[in-house]
Amino acid sequence: MNIIRTTVEGLTSLGAFGVATDKFAIISELWSKKAEEAITKALEVPTHRLIVGDTSLVGILAVANSNGIIVPHIIGDRETRKLQEALGDNFKFGVVPSKFTCLSNCILANDKGAIIHEKFEPEAATVIRDTLDVEIERGNIIKSPLVGSHAIATNRGVLVHPLTTEMELTWLSEKLGVPGNIGTINRGIPFVSIGCFANSRGAVVGKETTGPELQRLYQALRGM
Repeated sequence: MNIIRTTVEGLTSLGAFGVATDKFAIISELWSKKAEEAITKALEVPTHRLIVGDTSLVGILAVANSNGIIVPHIIGDRETRKLQEALGDNFKFGVVPSKFTCLSNCILANDKGAIIHEKFEPEAATVIRDTLDVEIERGNIIKSPLVGSHAIATNRGVLVHPLTTEMELTWLSEKLGVPGNIGTINRGIPFVSIGCFANSRGAVVGKETTGPELQRLYQALRGM
């Protein structure tokens, strides 16, 4: 697995500015051209620069897997056209009709399953399921419905907030079809998804992430 440590505009919260799958990656327009090339090389997928909801926080607002990408209702028509043009007809595109707009905080997904916020509206849950083309389940991690903020998943493994219980870790592994482990990022930050975005081939992490944290992330996302 290829792992690069970096910053964007001096920030280490890289998960806010990118989302990756085994087929493509979407990154904020804040990234430099040099950083974009490094991300593409690390993740080994085509990388597209886009904005969602008139912001650079693509990693907060969008959720994707190899089947499709979901975005909140605040996305603009021009942004929608650019996103669809970038990804082409081979990927599903869904706009989630929900009061929740920071979708990545509320959804944890890979190509095998998805855990979603327990209060997603029925129509929203249907869009999530049909676009990502996976079975979904409502649930919590460490008594919080913000499941996406507490974990990051690839098709090989999942890294979760260090206070996650063994029972929760087993449940996540079963629903996502991959082994799981606990860890932190950026010198002890427990909300691992805010500091990282990754796929099965690589990861882009905040520059403050320590050696032991990198080792744990590598082992978790590789399913070791």
